[in-house]
Formats: sequence, C-alpha cells, structure tokens
Amino acid sequence: MRFSRAAGFAATSVIVALGAIGLSACKLEKSTGYIEIRTVPANPPPHLKLFLDSEALEPLKKGAAVLRQQVGTHKLAVAGSGDPLPLCELVVKKDRITTVTVSLLDRPPRCQCRAATGTDAASNKKCEG
Repeated sequence: MRFSRAAGFAATSVIVALGAIGLSACKLEKSTGYIEIRTVPANPPPHLKLFLDSEALEPLKKGAAVLRQQVGTHKLAVAGSGDPLPLCELVVKKDRITTVTVSLLDRPPRCQCRAATGTDAASNKKCEG
C-alpha cells in the first residue's frame, strides 16, 4: 500500500508541475504584428540608413520591407553620417500591419502613414495599423 500511495502522489505532483509549466508557457508567448516600410524613392541614397528602435535595418529591396515585430510602440529613425534623427512612432497591434512610407526626398525626411491618428494628420508623428 505504501508504494502505491507514494507512486500516486508522485504522479499527481508531476501532472501538476507539467500543467503549471504549460500555463506559464502560454503567458510567455509574445503577441506580434507587422510593420511595412516603403521608401520614396524606391532606391534611397546609400548613405542613408533606417533604424527601428536602436537597430539598423538592412537596405530595403525595391524600396519595401515587411518586418515582424512585438506588439507596442517602436521608433523609426533615419541617419546619414551622424546620429539617427527620429522620424515617427509606429504602433504595432496584434496580427495587424502598420504601413508607413518614408519620404527621403524631403528635407528633413518624413513619415507618411496609411491611416494617421488624431485630428491633424500632418503634424502627427504616430502611425497605427
């Protein structure tokens, strides 16, 4: 009898532990969305680099890229030879695409959102998907 109770207790403990690990794994899963970045002109000058948060992006192929990012607000910046100049904030929502066009012909470069938030789209520097 002692063996069967001990074995039953051990099996129950293992099941409870596995259940707790399974629940915590669900909570650790991060929500993601997408950022679509387009540049005008399609082939930007080679000395200009785009930065998302603090990471430099690879040169865009044919002026477009789609990036998978964590849900939240990310900062898009551009740099020539000096420090990155902030352009706009991109709000990423779960399973949504936030589209932004970066006009590099303007001085200074600027973001154009597909759907801007707020009442004055020209002065707003936040893009939402």
